[in-house]
Amino acid sequence: MRGPVYAHLAQLESYQWTGYRRHHLKAVALPPDLWAWCIALLAGALWGIAGFGFVVVPAAVALLACGAVLAVKAHRAQYKKPLVWTARVKRLVGAYAVIAALEVWAVARAYPPAALLIAGLPALNMAAAIILTKPMEAAIQLRYKRRAKRRLRQLRDLHQLKVVGITGSYGKTSTKHILGAILGARYDVLITPASYNTPMGICKTINDQLASHHQVFVAEMGARYKGDIRELVKLVEPDHSIITAVGPAHLDTMGSIEQIARTKFDLARGTAQGGVVVVNGDNEHCVREARTLGRPVLFYGLSGAPHLDAWAKDIRVDRSGTAFTLVLRGDAEIPCRTRLLGRHNVLNIVGAALLARRLGLTPDEIHTGIGRIEPVEHRLQLIDPGNGAIVIDDAFNANPEGAAQALEVLGQFQAYRKWLVTPGMVELGAASADIHRRFGEQMAKVCDVVILVGRLNAAAMAEGLRAAGFPEANLHFAKNLAEATSLMQQLGFGRGDVVLFENDLPDHLE
Repeated sequence: MRGPVYAHLAQLESYQWTGYRRHHLKAVALPPDLWAWCIALLAGALWGIAGFGFVVVPAAVALLACGAVLAVKAHRAQYKKPLVWTARVKRLVGAYAVIAALEVWAVARAYPPAALLIAGLPALNMAAAIILTKPMEAAIQLRYKRRAKRRLRQLRDLHQLKVVGITGSYGKTSTKHILGAILGARYDVLITPASYNTPMGICKTINDQLASHHQVFVAEMGARYKGDIRELVKLVEPDHSIITAVGPAHLDTMGSIEQIARTKFDLARGTAQGGVVVVNGDNEHCVREARTLGRPVLFYGLSGAPHLDAWAKDIRVDRSGTAFTLVLRGDAEIPCRTRLLGRHNVLNIVGAALLARRLGLTPDEIHTGIGRIEPVEHRLQLIDPGNGAIVIDDAFNANPEGAAQALEVLGQFQAYRKWLVTPGMVELGAASADIHRRFGEQMAKVCDVVILVGRLNAAAMAEGLRAAGFPEANLHFAKNLAEATSLMQQLGFGRGDVVLFENDLPDHLE
């Protein structure tokens, strides 16, 4: 019964043994059924000592079943994102069941009361299932990868398909959508949907959606570990690439900013010779790593620095969007307006426009494409709740730079009472506490009411808020997002208020 619970935790960790071990292997059993297990063990001891098996066994089994039911209910109530019953999950749960059954059989043959011990090992059994199914999953993935590579090769040879890879510590999903919209002014474009940025997500897009009429395929590439980008580059063999940023996201799995930079720039090193490599020239880590490539690189940014090939000036943000002038060095100045909010979205547009120009789009086509860009869900998305208030949904994967830009956008709503609901950021490694203290100080300069969600980062953010003199009466805490939204209603959120939801903490870290 508890197999799906731990399969869900494994799914939240992308089935990575390292992440599962770090976050979930510490718990031998979930709290609701831990007590049931302890009582059942006591019953098993009585069985072994006094021989009352005919009474103890049914009672212990019933107790364990009740504990498991309560554990599953508690798990479902805690997690917002449900388990998706993919073929991989079904194989994982099947392996888990076989392992548990073999354990019960082996232990029961030796000493029947000890079989009750198995009920307390679901986390360990799922860990074993992850490890044991890994070779089979690798073989299955290899089949999908070969099929995707054949498809790409055919479309390149017969229809001159061009492939663009996009990666970065932040900004890659937004830049992917922006590039798709701009290139769509001339080409038939397919982008990987949502946040599909893993080998299987990209393979699924290629195998299920990529067709002969597509002229450009844009693949978002994610990386949590060293070597992840190399694997994706080997899969899609990009003709052109954009690297949006190098920052502390996934610092705990990468180890250092330098390793993050090397990993992200595996995309540039794997881009076809003669292809265009576009890099954020305002990011010092990007510039430093780009200098080591030994190949031409185009830089973009907002600073207007001499090394930039494209930048934006005259940026004006209001509640309906952002206006700016796009400057392509030695080429054109294009007046633009977008529904997207914030300077960081302008930065993403500049990078996408620079590549689009090199791929043959005219300034007029770029202008048209920028005007067609739709806000991406959960990325500074304006929502009207219908009560006279404004909701800014920036719930997807906050990072230090993006969070600062989101606060800047919140500050544009000067006539409103400004609320912030945030759990902070994840995977920032040893720098997390300092980053969150600074984030708290930034909040204090903009916000009127702050609700900190969860336990992971609340103390550091609260410390920063208090150090900056934020009123204690306006600082609130909530266990999860549901409690935070309920608290907002209790505090009178409504007409004349604007709230920024900055990051929606992953389920397994809330």
